[in-house]
Amino acid sequence: MTMMVRIMSLLPFATGSLCVLLVLFSLFGFASGTIDDEIPALPCVGPQEECATGMSESDLAVPAAFFLLDVHLEITMELDDKAWIGIVDAEYAEECPPGDTGLTNCTASDYEFLAGGPDHEGSIGHNLEPGSVRFVTGGDEGAIELQDNDVTTEWSVHLATWVEVILILTGIGLCASGMHMAFPMVAKARKE
Repeated sequence: MTMMVRIMSLLPFATGSLCVLLVLFSLFGFASGTIDDEIPALPCVGPQEECATGMSESDLAVPAAFFLLDVHLEITMELDDKAWIGIVDAEYAEECPPGDTGLTNCTASDYEFLAGGPDHEGSIGHNLEPGSVRFVTGGDEGAIELQDNDVTTEWSVHLATWVEVILILTGIGLCASGMHMAFPMVAKARKE
């Protein structure tokens, strides 16, 4: 009977170890990569409030299952001193639909930015959440030329922090339970 209990104790111990391993992999990231793209840096010869903006042609749809994950974007631009980029809710595509060239009839003041925008300098960090977003771009005030602008997006995927906490607590509990089943020394010591 004792041998059978020890063999059965492998199941909670193995399951707990798998939970702990998932958390360790998540700390380093399950996946990451870099996307290089080229978007035009729009001219803005008048005041910023009057300059046209461009918008991505399609939504970046984030599935509902992403609430379990932490997907982080880090966006940098080559012409950061002449242009800006921002992330907005995809609903703005109805109010400010992009034309054939990607230009909209809206200015930067028409958007509420989730990240980035004309007032932001340097790289843009953003954690994706379930829903749909679009990318909006424009020129900084005083930019007079339409130029090609190299944009680099680095992304990484980890488990959400709350999922990691649940997994690590479950893993430790299952491992401790498996050890107790296999070697019930603590229970014997208490009886004595």
